[in-house]
Amino acid sequence: MQSIVFVNPFTNTENAYISRQIDMVARCGYEPRPLCLTAVLMGRCGGLWARENTVMVHWLENRVFKVGVKSRGVSIRGLAEFLAYTAILITARARVVHVVHDHEVHDVKDSLRWLSRAAVRLLRWVADARVVHDPSFAEHYGAHYLPHPLYSEPVEAPPPHDRDVPHFAAMGAIRPYKRLAEVLDVWPPDAPLLIAGRGDGEYVARLHEIVARRGLAGNVAIQDRFLSDAEFFDTLGDQDVLLLPHREGANLVSGAFFAGVGRVRMVLARRSPFIDWVASQADGVMAFENDSRLADAVEDMLRRWNTLRDVDLTTTAVDLFGDAACERAYRAFLAQQPQVLVPEGRH
Repeated sequence: MQSIVFVNPFTNTENAYISRQIDMVARCGYEPRPLCLTAVLMGRCGGLWARENTVMVHWLENRVFKVGVKSRGVSIRGLAEFLAYTAILITARARVVHVVHDHEVHDVKDSLRWLSRAAVRLLRWVADARVVHDPSFAEHYGAHYLPHPLYSEPVEAPPPHDRDVPHFAAMGAIRPYKRLAEVLDVWPPDAPLLIAGRGDGEYVARLHEIVARRGLAGNVAIQDRFLSDAEFFDTLGDQDVLLLPHREGANLVSGAFFAGVGRVRMVLARRSPFIDWVASQADGVMAFENDSRLADAVEDMLRRWNTLRDVDLTTTAVDLFGDAACERAYRAFLAQQPQVLVPEGRH
């Protein structure tokens, strides 16, 4: 009989991460099943009390806070759901694995960031094992490093575009934690930039105001709409450089990085431990320190574009995060019953 891997959430409409993970679990010989409160209450998750099974939890801390608002307060219903899931994880005999994606929940009110961090810390404490996709934080969180899967493994590197200047793109949800307003405040007027994704109306209006005030309309475009997977990848394929300006300390890795590999040849990102690590492994990843240095980094790329246009990170990224690398790592991790590691601060 196959061992079961319960996954929560089991669907994710924002990106392909969960579907890729479920596929990876199945490829490793396990039966992926959803973990949800309804199924538990109806007695369809009896495997939670069998030691040979595993539970993998992602972003459960997000339930504590309201969705669809730019400054997120507490959701009473979501908090109740979070506590119910936590109780299930505590009582389950299956091995509980918490995948630590973020240091804290995105866009939470400043006065509630302590609660966000506490929710993440509680899940780490409850879990029998933790997983991170940034090897830099494996020791800090007492976690196992597993590579984050590429959203679609490229067959070959994308062809370089015949342009005099690179085209930049910031893709995905248009949200404050990505610091897009701060990007536009310093963006060089002669550098083409596309911002594409669904966003909060007030925040998008703020971006348009900055574009108008700084006279950027000739080279900066904002597409505020939901993009299907096909539109997302086609649009990204027309660009040269993926821009990742996410607020420092918001998350361990950016999902957009793993969507961009094989669609763009280069990534320009705010410096983080993960970005520094992957830049040491692959050509095509460049970092900037802070908002004030972003313009310098972009202008440097404009000046050096004739020598940079052939740089490409695809091959090395596939070696690090492709299907073969992920399957090896996941298979080894799921096959063992690892010693419970103690993260920093848990005594």
